[in-house]
Amino acid sequence: KELKDYRDMLAKSPNDSILFNMVQEAERRLRDIHLREEEQGKDIPGDDLVYTKQFLALSKAELYKMKSTFKSINFDQKGRISVDDFVMFLREPLTMSPFVKQIFALSSQTNTVPILDAGSTLKAIAIFCMLGCSEMLKCIFAWYDIKGFGYIENREFLDLLGIFHPKHRDDRVVRSLKNADLPVDGTMSFGKFEDYNRKYPHLFYPAFRVQEKMRDKFMGLHWWKRKLAKYEEVRKQVQEHDKREEERENRERRQRYE
Repeated sequence: KELKDYRDMLAKSPNDSILFNMVQEAERRLRDIHLREEEQGKDIPGDDLVYTKQFLALSKAELYKMKSTFKSINFDQKGRISVDDFVMFLREPLTMSPFVKQIFALSSQTNTVPILDAGSTLKAIAIFCMLGCSEMLKCIFAWYDIKGFGYIENREFLDLLGIFHPKHRDDRVVRSLKNADLPVDGTMSFGKFEDYNRKYPHLFYPAFRVQEKMRDKFMGLHWWKRKLAKYEEVRKQVQEHDKREEERENRERRQRYE
């Protein structure tokens, strides 16, 4: 209403510089309010729980079970946990915290680590635990390929391995790197990244270990196995449907020109 009043007065006195500045200031404050509201609405716990329920097609009992598991983690008075709290809950070394932090960041619309309440935690778990092997590797690669150029630097690759395998704990990494042929130009494509996973599967094993522990803690491995099998079945049905539709459209297109 304040902005409307200023605009009405400015319409009557268009050369009034003071009124013009007042309109601009009111527009700026209104724009700031809208931006704050949008930012606050990106990761609302209630919305995240709805997303998780719909994404995994959870029953009320299943959602309640996942929320109960979250409540078993030590949290603050506001029902929130830290990344380190979650890492310790999984019984992972704290050296894995940067990777787990990235899991939560990727599940957030702002691409930053959200407040780890029940909603944001379960949303991250839902997305991460549904990743297949290829999708997992893409997720890990994207951690460093922020701009999506399709390559990372060798030093970033080594930094990643340093997180997954602290040198004083795993000499296998050192042996693997001695046998590995790192790109001479200093950059690594995703294809080369996948090749390393095939040749040295233990290099990225810690990421898959975290995923398995998440699945085991939240709903159990058998539950996720059934969920993934159902997802794969639906995916194939959608692909077959799309293929039939494409073939039908092609036939109709040919018939029109015969």
